[in-house]
Amino acid sequence: SLSCPEQYHNLSESDVTVWVDPLDGTSEYTQGLLDHVTVLIGIAVKEKAVAGVIHQPYYNYQNGGELGRTVWGFESVGVGGFVPTSPPKGQRIITTTRSHSNPVVQATLDALKPDKVLKVGGAGHKVMLLMEGKAHTWAFASGGTKRWDTCAPEAVLHAAGGKLTDLHGNTYSYAKDTSHANSGGVLATAHSDEHDIYLKSIPSEVREKLS
Repeated sequence: SLSCPEQYHNLSESDVTVWVDPLDGTSEYTQGLLDHVTVLIGIAVKEKAVAGVIHQPYYNYQNGGELGRTVWGFESVGVGGFVPTSPPKGQRIITTTRSHSNPVVQATLDALKPDKVLKVGGAGHKVMLLMEGKAHTWAFASGGTKRWDTCAPEAVLHAAGGKLTDLHGNTYSYAKDTSHANSGGVLATAHSDEHDIYLKSIPSEVREKLS
């Protein structure tokens, strides 16, 4: 049976911040790309993303299967609603923004030397691609995402054995009074032990452009 880790048994309300994105992938939603859409609920304790829910309301909408899927993750507990799959070995598949590219974003992708690039919408959708084994890394050299985009995905990915940081390798703070913008960009990997490999490939001139 599942149980809450002991370190979270006696928290005060001031220790907890909840970040919610009711419609992640808004642009894709308006364009009918419904599989890119997620609902995100992230729970942070003392600045750290520790638990999250990624709900895919339109999962299976194209193939007639059961509509919708809810995936959750909790530090030291694991992932529920879904069984993560590792991406293929010997390849480098990167997912990135579909609609917010620029020369810095492209320079980062080029430096990572991908075999394939998946340009999709939504932070939740990108992290699901990592956990589904369809991509190895999500790289986004821009401050375009917000804390409500990444709190839940970071927590779920971490519970599944992955890692999410900015492009300097720093973990974001999810305290209630923190800046909303993820100004250092996003680098997420399906496996935490591969994170530094990708991080070291980020050009220094890219890092300099991201505060």
